[in-house]
Amino acid sequence: MCEAEPRFFIEVRGVSPSDFSANAETPEKRDEAVALANDVHDLLREGYGKTEVTGVVPVVNPEVHERLVDR
Repeated sequence: MCEAEPRFFIEVRGVSPSDFSANAETPEKRDEAVALANDVHDLLREGYGKTEVTGVVPVVNPEVHERLVDR
């Protein structure tokens, strides 16, 4: 990981991918995991004044998370 692009991970325990509905029947409705990531993004930027935060990505696959952490 490059120092110019620091990353911060928040791990939510007790929730599995099956707890988030894909909402396939209503494609216009945001996926719940994406909605949660957007809420965290807004909290960091607006609640804590961290305007340098450019995005929050939900990762509901632990194997993918491990690869991201190792980068």
